[in-house]
Amino acid sequence: MAEQTLSRRMALCDRVVLFVLFVSSTLPRTFSGAEDAACVLAGSCILPCTFDPGEELVIHWIQMKTGNPVHSFYHQQDQFERQHQSFKGRTSLFKDQDPGKGNASLQLRGVTIQDEGRYKCYSGTTAGTKESFHTLSVYAPVRRVDIHRVENRITCSSEAVYPKPELTWTTSPRSNGTLRHQTTVQQTEQQLYNISSTLEDPAPDLDYSCTVKSWMSQRRSTWFPPTSIRRSGAETTIPCRSSSSPPTSLIWTFNHSQVILNQNGSDFTVSEAWRPHVKSSSESGRLTLEDLTPNQEGIYICELSDAEETFISSSVLRLEESPGGTAQDSHNNDAVIAGGVVAAILLFGSLITATIVCYRRRRNTQTDAQRNNAGNFEGQQMNLLNVNRK
Repeated sequence: MAEQTLSRRMALCDRVVLFVLFVSSTLPRTFSGAEDAACVLAGSCILPCTFDPGEELVIHWIQMKTGNPVHSFYHQQDQFERQHQSFKGRTSLFKDQDPGKGNASLQLRGVTIQDEGRYKCYSGTTAGTKESFHTLSVYAPVRRVDIHRVENRITCSSEAVYPKPELTWTTSPRSNGTLRHQTTVQQTEQQLYNISSTLEDPAPDLDYSCTVKSWMSQRRSTWFPPTSIRRSGAETTIPCRSSSSPPTSLIWTFNHSQVILNQNGSDFTVSEAWRPHVKSSSESGRLTLEDLTPNQEGIYICELSDAEETFISSSVLRLEESPGGTAQDSHNNDAVIAGGVVAAILLFGSLITATIVCYRRRRNTQTDAQRNNAGNFEGQQMNLLNVNRK
């Protein structure tokens, strides 16, 4: 019985709507041209529509390419019974449906690529009817462009872009030769596009920029040739190519794999393995390290981004070494050499002292012998004199 009652009520409502539409068709009718709306994928979008103030307001939004009902309003309330499943829970009208205000705009949430196309807004009151058409376009902006170099190739890529993007290469200073590159574009199951391009045999002294452009958005990344630096003193500062605009993010990595630090706005995070070595990071991106060991020798990559561009620079860090060891070994060797010199001086002094003592002893021995020989000679002379006297 309850189902039959509900069915009768719906049928009655439909008759009332048809009657209102019939009456409205006899009233003055106006048409308006198409109005465009650009909507970000998965975001919220508003399709504008107005109506002539009057009583007995009826509003119908319809997707033209499918004919699906998007949203309906009559009897002073939203009507969701006949709304197409693809729009369930995603539409609403502004709640100021006072006939004197004339606002029939549609708010669409969680925009999908399937939502693209033309829409019709029908509005009717006792004052007349009105139809307007609106084109909804969807785009997924270029949010990130990755660029890196491996051996004699530079690769640039971007993912999840809509509609189909384009990719271009430039250099600074400007290259006189042709930039040989190969670009591929693939569309995912979600109808988004991934684009990638590989540049062959880049010159070692040029800055390479890659720009990915799609409708309503574009972004560029620049790769700079690596620089070589050596540790000086107890601290080492590694430079980073800065942006003229306020930076939005900063990422430092080591040897293309270890994340040293990650900064988004005011949030600053240093990985646990690098906390003993990271002293500070400046606003321009410079990284200051301390207490380095040979394990920290390698390639440091700075990725600094602003609202429109990403700058990627790398530095090769080497610790100061002596011919036979590392900087620590050099310090130890200096201590050993200094100790050896002191020992040699002490030994040399001991040898000199021993030589003097031996010389003096030998001299004394010779003097005693001479004295003994002289005494023996005198004794022999006395004996000869005694014999002669006898």
